[in-house]
Amino acid sequence: MKSFAFIVNPVTIKQLKDFWPTLKLVPDFLIAPSLKNLAPFKVLPIKKIRSIQGKEIEGYFIICPLISKHPGRLDNGFVLDRTLSAIQLAGSLNVGIIGLSGHSSLLTDKGYTIGKTLKIPVTAGSSFTAWSIFEAIYRVAKVKNINLKECKLAVINASGSLGSLCSRKLSDYVRRIVINGPERDKLERLKENIAQLSPVEVIIEEDIDKAVKDADIVINANISREPAFEMRKLKPNTIFCNISSFSAATEKTSLRNDITAVLGGLIKLPYSDSRINTGLPKDIIPASLAETMLLTFEERFVSYSSGENINLDQLEEIADIAVQHGFEVWLPEAPVL
Repeated sequence: MKSFAFIVNPVTIKQLKDFWPTLKLVPDFLIAPSLKNLAPFKVLPIKKIRSIQGKEIEGYFIICPLISKHPGRLDNGFVLDRTLSAIQLAGSLNVGIIGLSGHSSLLTDKGYTIGKTLKIPVTAGSSFTAWSIFEAIYRVAKVKNINLKECKLAVINASGSLGSLCSRKLSDYVRRIVINGPERDKLERLKENIAQLSPVEVIIEEDIDKAVKDADIVINANISREPAFEMRKLKPNTIFCNISSFSAATEKTSLRNDITAVLGGLIKLPYSDSRINTGLPKDIIPASLAETMLLTFEERFVSYSSGENINLDQLEEIADIAVQHGFEVWLPEAPVL
């Protein structure tokens, strides 16, 4: 049976304890400063994942104790070392492909060629995540009778691969795009790329509060980070899309009541016989994990969403593959009609 591995960086200490029950005996205040000294990994098998085609695959969660809610506390060198070790462990399990999440997926934006180094296909799931965000915004706008062509879109961390994909994909649907991120040179290249795709107006704004001001739609493409802007800067009725980190089931609960909060990047499995503990409702998984599964079903053992130069055609392709296997974008507030 074809198999995959997925490296999970827990979002919170609570989730780390859910994955690692023996840690429940340890107080939180002792765990946080000891993350670097914890045993590097725990492997959890995932069995009997089936598609509507009747195909079946299996996989492994490799739990890496790097709490992704606090990326600034760990330097990239340490994260890279842990990630490479986790990939090596996955390789020993004879898997066909490895999916990355949290801290690990952020490394692909830094230019690390992890897959090439270890000769194992690696995907960060950016293609399917970006598609799911596009579909979520499109469906919410339809439910609320919002004309996207009249909307101003702001993308936070557009200099990252996921933010870039979202900006490019939505460029043909909105009136204006404001792109924000820490790397000006990447934003300039993104602006040029969008100009080749669409006549939409693109504005680079390095001040994050100014970037979201007066926006009709805001995408926070900072995976594993809370929004870095003040929520009061958003105007009423803004559609705010936060990207779901692994197990981030409650991220939108603290938002203002006059904002339409969307938790993007979530996928519903057609059915499964194993309990996949994501902290989300049953059979709901992050798109990054779903992409890894879909590539395994198709036996497409290639580094699909890795690095910064991901072709937009891949979004359409992975969406088509998802339909073939019965994977659906999960958005209860805007169901498919």
